[in-house]
Amino acid sequence: MNSKILIRVTLLYVLIAFGNYAIAQRDTLDSDTIAKPKLSFRDNHDGAFDVSSFLLEHKGVLPVIIPITEPAVGYGGAAAILYFHQRKKKYDSYVPPDISGVIGLYTANNTWGAGALHMHTFGENRVRTISIFMKPNINYKYYGNNSEILNKYPITVKMDSWLLLQRAQVRLAATQIYLGATYTFLKSDISLGRTGNDIVDAILDRLNKSSKISTIKPMLIFDNRDNIFTPTKGINAELSYTYSAHWIGADDNYGTAHTDFYGYFPIVKKLYSGWRFNGSYMVGDAPFYAYPFVSLRGIPAMRYQSDNVLVGETEWRYNFYKRWSIIGFSGVGKAFQAFDNFDDINWVYNVGTGFRYKLARALGAHMGADFALGNGKDFAFYVVFGSSW
Repeated sequence: MNSKILIRVTLLYVLIAFGNYAIAQRDTLDSDTIAKPKLSFRDNHDGAFDVSSFLLEHKGVLPVIIPITEPAVGYGGAAAILYFHQRKKKYDSYVPPDISGVIGLYTANNTWGAGALHMHTFGENRVRTISIFMKPNINYKYYGNNSEILNKYPITVKMDSWLLLQRAQVRLAATQIYLGATYTFLKSDISLGRTGNDIVDAILDRLNKSSKISTIKPMLIFDNRDNIFTPTKGINAELSYTYSAHWIGADDNYGTAHTDFYGYFPIVKKLYSGWRFNGSYMVGDAPFYAYPFVSLRGIPAMRYQSDNVLVGETEWRYNFYKRWSIIGFSGVGKAFQAFDNFDDINWVYNVGTGFRYKLARALGAHMGADFALGNGKDFAFYVVFGSSW
């Protein structure tokens, strides 16, 4: 099971995204920003509101409020209390502080979670780790694996779960290549909602059960983006394989190969384009909630699942005034059981727009909101820090 599966069933995506943002600061930053001893919310270059100094210099306790707008679980929010450990050893380049914290979340459909996390950087940005322990209770609708019946009459799924996740990445020498691995353990007591039909409900009652996922996911990553938050040029590509087996504590033997490409290309001055192509290919039988799904803004998480998933999306950003930008995006995706029936499955699509404000110049980080329409009918909006990808 990979981090995208966590996005499906909880808003743990918030944790992972925030964790990556906190530990994966750029290796080199503006020297005048690093040396700046006094916290300020005004940038010394243009006098605009800016949180670079606060993010780079902050030590001690920091409360964080994170809105949740994922259609699959409804509107809600997450709150975290993070502790920034003071780093005693000094390095020539910037090394982010180690961070420990606790977090809680709740959404409109009674999905909730509570947990703890720790993010650690070893050496001079050579090894980065994330550790998460969480108690998520997730409610969502299951539409089946291209099932015509469930597509019209989805089943409510309730997952009473415990989660442990450990991730580590190592940079190879002075290259832009990283080797890494993620271990995930998820134990869930699963119950399915009632339909009102006695025969169907009797079948669903027999399907209620406990489920254990235990996976190892090795990763090979190439990353030469100029900015990990809101890139303007560069490529981030990843090959990975999620492996589940009885011998590591899982209930099911299966594997999923992942091919992910994110490319960022400037077009003309102030106009930037981004492209992503994602593929997931499953071998074996996984729990129904662990199958790959189409991930597009405006499409509820886990709405379209199957053995194989392909997604492509492009996003264009134009910096029209000082720190303000407007964006437009569109993408397509398909979830299908096999390439033999590829043409029998309909594509799903999204279109949308949004805006960004350059919130932290020294980190190259923008913040704003996206407004998306999925399949021409499903509307959703998202609060975005950095990048939507």
